[in-house]
Amino acid sequence: MIYPITRRTLFPVVRFFIKKTEGLENLPSSGPFIIACKHLGPLDGLFIASVIIPYLGRKISYVANIARWGWLWEKVVGEWWSNSIPFYKENPKLCLAIASEYLKQGKIVGIFPEGIIQDYLANKGENRIKTGVSRLALKSRVPIIPVGLVHDITVKKVQKLYRRRQVIKNFLLNPNSLEIHIGQPFVLSDYYNREFTKEMLREASIYVMSKIDALTKVHYKNSNINT
Repeated sequence: MIYPITRRTLFPVVRFFIKKTEGLENLPSSGPFIIACKHLGPLDGLFIASVIIPYLGRKISYVANIARWGWLWEKVVGEWWSNSIPFYKENPKLCLAIASEYLKQGKIVGIFPEGIIQDYLANKGENRIKTGVSRLALKSRVPIIPVGLVHDITVKKVQKLYRRRQVIKNFLLNPNSLEIHIGQPFVLSDYYNREFTKEMLREASIYVMSKIDALTKVHYKNSNINT
């Protein structure tokens, strides 16, 4: 019941903040796959879902760091309503196991390989990239769809980007400014027969991020950061 209502009410409102979407034709029409996304803030998953879900008519299960605000938020909103896969730092293998099972069932799993913008600023360079995306892709051997974002972030002080509410505020005050770019599917077949090591997983994850970054153009106005 909640899913059809969301498609007809929430998604049209969310798309008001999206200027353009490119590459929807790159999405597989059936079968399991991984959506690997650029991550600027807490609303990214919702923005991307608002264009992909109506196009495919299928749900996306994001691996998400759900705020621990009690059973109602974690279970009802986080898992049942948004269909998210909760990520807990004390047990990261659990969410990957759930995500792998979803892919076996033919579902779509969304993941943000580098964390949100706060992690990007704190860890410039390749150290910010997590290996969850390569672990999941190599175990399931399904296609990866890279998704990049084009956006201007308007702040007076770079430090404010560390605040989640500032990133949300930036989107709300700049409607019709976000672009979503969906790339062509690819697989990590060059790594299928290699030994599972930290170095190999990191190399594969860096390759995934190179695909995402090629679709991404983010300007941080009034600051000295540009990517």
